[in-house]
Amino acid sequence: MDPIADDSRSRSSSPESDATTISCPNSPNNRPHRPALDDSEVTEELTLILEELQNVLEYIDQGMILQSFNTLSRLTDMAVTNCEKLDLVSDKGPMNQKTRFWTALNNCWLFAFSHYNNARSEDQCLREPHLHYLYDNVKAWADTLEKYGLVNYELGLWEQDILEAIECCLINTFAVTPTP
Repeated sequence: MDPIADDSRSRSSSPESDATTISCPNSPNNRPHRPALDDSEVTEELTLILEELQNVLEYIDQGMILQSFNTLSRLTDMAVTNCEKLDLVSDKGPMNQKTRFWTALNNCWLFAFSHYNNARSEDQCLREPHLHYLYDNVKAWADTLEKYGLVNYELGLWEQDILEAIECCLINTFAVTPTP
C-alpha cells in the first residue's frame, strides 16, 4: 500500500495544488512498447524533459513543493525507465547533451530538497511518508541504473547526494528533540 495515497489531509481542488500525492507512472512492464527513437527524437525528448525540469523550479519558487516533487519523480521515472531509448546509457552521441541532462536532473533534486520546507500551503507540505516514499524510489531508480554504470557519477543519478538530502530533511524536520 502506498503511504502517500493514504494522506487524508484536506485537499484543494485548484489545478495548481492538486498534487497531494507523490506518484510514479506504472511500472515499465505495463507500458506499451515504443520503437527506438532516432537522434532528433532523442534530442527532442530530452529537451522536453529539461523544459519540465524548469517547471519544477518554478513550482518550488511558487511554494508548490508537493507538485514539484510529483513532477520531478515522474520525470526521473520516465528517464530511468526509458534510459536506453533516450540514449542515456551509451558512449555514442553527444556527451554534452547527456551531461547536461543528468546535471540538470540531479541539481533539480538537490534544489528541491533544499527548499522542501517552503510550501505555500498545508496541502503542499512534504510530510515524513513522502520523504520515505521518495527515498525508496531513489533507491529503486539507482538499482535500475546500476547495470549501466549510471549511479554516483557525472553521467547518472547522484544517488548518494540525493539520499543524504532526504535524510537531512527527515532529521531536521521529523527528529524527536529531547526535552531538557
